[in-house]
Amino acid sequence: MHRPIALLLILTLAASSVIAQQSPPTGTQHTGGMDHMAGMPHEGAPTMATESGQAAFAAIAEVVKILKADSTTDWSKVNLEALRLHLIDMDNVTLRSRVRQTPTTGGLVMNVTGTPPVAAAIQRMVGMHAMMLSGSDDMLAKAVIIPGGMRLTVTARDTADTRLVARIRGLGFIGLMTEGAHHQMHHLMVARGGMMGH
Repeated sequence: MHRPIALLLILTLAASSVIAQQSPPTGTQHTGGMDHMAGMPHEGAPTMATESGQAAFAAIAEVVKILKADSTTDWSKVNLEALRLHLIDMDNVTLRSRVRQTPTTGGLVMNVTGTPPVAAAIQRMVGMHAMMLSGSDDMLAKAVIIPGGMRLTVTARDTADTRLVARIRGLGFIGLMTEGAHHQMHHLMVARGGMMGH
């Protein structure tokens, strides 16, 4: 046998062996090439999706689950539309507002503005949140309406507390808006029809 032909025969046999090792077991593939194993869960893989959608949808789904599990829920008062509108406000304030931050003695002054729909959301949320912040032991907050939004001023009760002053400035507007972890309880109260979204 000529050497080129022998070499070609060896390469062909080697390639056939590799292809045979990579082929799926008999019965897992149609002649059309559809792999039925591709859609099956692998060992250790989750068998059901756990995310219920984007964040606002997931927040509403969580509240619905709580309301359904509570035998005292008064469904005639439930107002999930109010919660949806409040979550739209949160989205506008978080993602669409413009913030100009300026250090002040003991803390920070923040001018938070936006387009008319965003400005309305800012005015609904920031004033109420300032009242909540002022109810804390260590901070004072004041919100006043300005053209296009609100001015939020947050300072340490003890302006000599340099660590707290640094934390206020480090948190900035959006970090301070998360302070208090009251949003979850507030969302449930809005959904139950007990109060409007702030």
